[in-house]
Formats: sequence, structure tokens, C-alpha cells
Amino acid sequence: MKIKQTICLSLLAIFFSCGSDEPSNVEPLDAEIIALELQTGEETYATSIAGNTITTENKISFLVSEVSIKTLKLSSNATADRKVGDKLVLDSDPITITVTAADQSKQTTYSIELVKDEGLELSPNATIEVGSSYSLQTSDVYVDSWQLKKIDGLEFTHAYGDFNSDGHTDVLMAGGKFKTYDRYPMHLFLGNGSAVNADYCECAGACNTSCDGFAESTSAFPADFEGMINARKIITGDYNNDGLLDAFSIGHGYDDVPYPGEAPVLLMNNGAGFTPTIFNDFVGFYHGGASADIDHDGDLDIIMTGWPMPQFSTVILLNDGSGSFSTATDRIDDYFLDNGGYYTAEFIDIDKDGFIDLLLAGHEDPTAENAPTLILWGNSSGKYYRDLSTTLPTLIDYTIVVDIDAEDIDNDGDRDIILNRVTDGNKYGFYERFQLQVIENLGDRTFKDATSERITNNEGDTWRLWVYMQDLNGDGTIDLYYERDHFPNLKWINDGSGNFTIVN
Repeated sequence: MKIKQTICLSLLAIFFSCGSDEPSNVEPLDAEIIALELQTGEETYATSIAGNTITTENKISFLVSEVSIKTLKLSSNATADRKVGDKLVLDSDPITITVTAADQSKQTTYSIELVKDEGLELSPNATIEVGSSYSLQTSDVYVDSWQLKKIDGLEFTHAYGDFNSDGHTDVLMAGGKFKTYDRYPMHLFLGNGSAVNADYCECAGACNTSCDGFAESTSAFPADFEGMINARKIITGDYNNDGLLDAFSIGHGYDDVPYPGEAPVLLMNNGAGFTPTIFNDFVGFYHGGASADIDHDGDLDIIMTGWPMPQFSTVILLNDGSGSFSTATDRIDDYFLDNGGYYTAEFIDIDKDGFIDLLLAGHEDPTAENAPTLILWGNSSGKYYRDLSTTLPTLIDYTIVVDIDAEDIDNDGDRDIILNRVTDGNKYGFYERFQLQVIENLGDRTFKDATSERITNNEGDTWRLWVYMQDLNGDGTIDLYYERDHFPNLKWINDGSGNFTIVN
């Protein structure tokens, strides 16, 4: 519905005597507004005048708190109590312009109704993060994919979850090879619970051992499903609200010029396996994605981000509740639709205000793709605005962010942020080294880089894909788990005050 800033109006008609008892035959001059235009930045708002009420013809942006007068045309020689350049504050009451005729014989007061675009007018939801892909990503067991399925030259990404509803963690895997157009099947390994380790370390420890406790489901996928070319991230959630855990696999396809991309795949859980739906309308060089209920309608929506493609570099897909999705270009600023450089995304309610925030990251280097790491703050309009965002601190030579996580590391009630960074090719090779960055939340949407204060031994030669923030040792504080296939997974333990020490 439209929210209008409505102002009481008054009309004063004042006729002055000339000191004579005889009536004057002179008609009073007009005191009228002929035309009024308002502006904010480069945006101009035309108005319509009906009687003594002036209304903006187009809705004013949700973020605008004040407008200025761009054009004010009055009747002949009349004057007004406002002029071009004056500011009109939207939340003030009343907003009026009073016009006085040239001969002072008449005064007209106009009320101004500023029609603001309130968007979806969402209400805060304290449980908005429940069921999001971020809330579901941690596990009670971590595996090296080759412990389950080793195919020379094939790299897997995987997701954890209870896909057969038996109470045990399963592993869903999708693979790919560098510089190939071949497709590779996906695999589902069902867990029986015996592989869960008390300290949440990777299954069976070393990467070259087998992993008991999992058995591959040979009927999880239809026989004609060919899999993906190069899957990068699998997110999970119940996308049709049937109580079963589904998955959405995001890939980038052939990883070199001309970067043709590939279509993501929705894997709808049918109780005995998955029914795949290939999103051929959304082919892209996508690396990152997340899901959450961004419009507060009770279902999970999806974001994907990556290289600019014929569609968009960032895509928001709105769910109709049944697992059918449609593009929603009006849910995020056009800037993010058209500009690349963002390859990583997460939906997390950072400030705990009941609106899901969008964190975007990728290649920050201003001399290259210039995509600073941002928190786009969720709000009642249901749209993500570049002008309603916070830029997070960067790290020199590690200007590529491949993963984002956020939890309260120091028990002060707010969510701090861990960024998984890799080298950008300046001082070190492209994607050669990693560094974990700790960003402390100071409250009021302000943050500082606290890496040197909070963590040691946080960089190395072999970068890993995913960071998980969870309590690894049962002391009630958030620890860090850093995972990649074929290399020892790393763990940092929290001392209870938000300071991390690496352990073997």
C-alpha cells in the first residue's frame, strides 16, 4: 500500500482595505503554484497539483529521507516561503508551501504529499535465518571426498545434511575437472552415524585413509541425469516445504576463456533420492550462492553470483513456495545485476534485526574487478541497496574472498565475521596462498579488522574452500574449521574471549 506523508492544508484569502468605505473594483492577484519539481541526487520527481494539494507522481526511493526543490514556478510576481534548493524532510509534519500574491491581497497554502516507495513493508522476523543455507552448512563430520569416491583428476565440492531423514549426516558430492566440457555424475553417500568424531575432525583423520560409516546410494539420481561440468558450491534447504532436505548445485562450467558458464541444478528430494531440474535459463560462470527467505513469505529464495553473463552477474530467484523460481531483478540494485567481480554470497542476519542481510565478496582489487566486500543490510522494503551497505576492511595482497562466515566469537552479543581470503597475483601467485581474516563487530553496523589481535598461524601456502564456525571442543564458544579435499583440514580453538590458536 502507499504510505503518504500527508500535511494539513489551509487556505487563507486576505483582502485588505484601502482606507475607503467604498468597495474596490480591482481584482486580487493570484497566489498559485503553477509547477513544482523535486529532486534527490540525479533523480527528478514531477508533481501533480489538485486544488491545494501537491503529490509526487512517482514514488520516492525507500532510502531517501529528504528532497530538494528543483523547480518552483509561481503565478505572476507572486512570492513563496520556500525557494529552489530548499530541503523538504520526508518525516516532518506538515510540509507546506505558502504563496503570497504580488499585491499582498491573497495567500494560498499548499500541502505536499510525498509518496515513498515502501517496498514489501516487511515486519522483522527473529527466526528469519532458520532453514537458510548458512544455518545448515555445518556438520558433525567432515570428509575428504576421495575417501568416499576417488576418480583421478576429479575435484569434488560437497554438502552435508540428513537427506534420507534417518537422523544421520549424509554427504552430497558434485565434481568437475579443470578445462573440460565433460559432465560428471553427482553422488550421494548415506551415513549411519558411526563416522561422527567427538572432536569434529575429518572422518578417519588423514586424507589417504578410507572413511567407514558411509555407503553410496546407487538410486539417488535418475539414470539420464548427467551431472555437472564443474560444480563449485552446493547449498541446501527445504525448497518446497515438504519436510525433506533439498539441494541446489551452482557451477561455473569450463574454467577458462571464453568462460561459457553452466546451468545450476535444483535437486528436489523425493524421499528416495533426487529429482533434478536444470535451470537452463540461468547459465552463468557462477561460483557462489545462498538461500534464505528474503521476502518473509515462508519459503527459501536463492541468490547466485559470478562473472557477468548474458543474464546477470548476480541473480535473485524468488520461490513461489513449491520450489518454482522466477528472476527478481527488483530485489537488488541494478549495479549488482550488471557489474561483475562478486563470486561469494551469504545470507546472514548480522545485526540481528529480523531482516536477512546479504554479504557479497569476490575480487576487491580496485585496479581489477573492484568489488569491495559488502554487507547489504536487509530492511523492510525487501530490496538490497548499494547505498544501504557497509564496506568491510580488506587485506593487502589477499584481496580475493572465497568464503564468508559470521558468529559471535567473543560472547558480546553480536556477530563477528571471518573472511577466507586468497592471494590476488600481486605479491604472491593468483590463488597461491590463504589468510583467514577476523573482523570484529563493534556494534551499530561498524567493524574493524582484528586479525592481528585475534588469530595466529592464520595463513599458509595451500588455500582451502570453506570455513565453518562452530563449537569444536564442547566449551560453548565458537571455533574455526577450515576444509579442503586432499589436504589436512585445519582447526583453530577459541580461548573463550575470541582469540584463536591453531591445533593439530
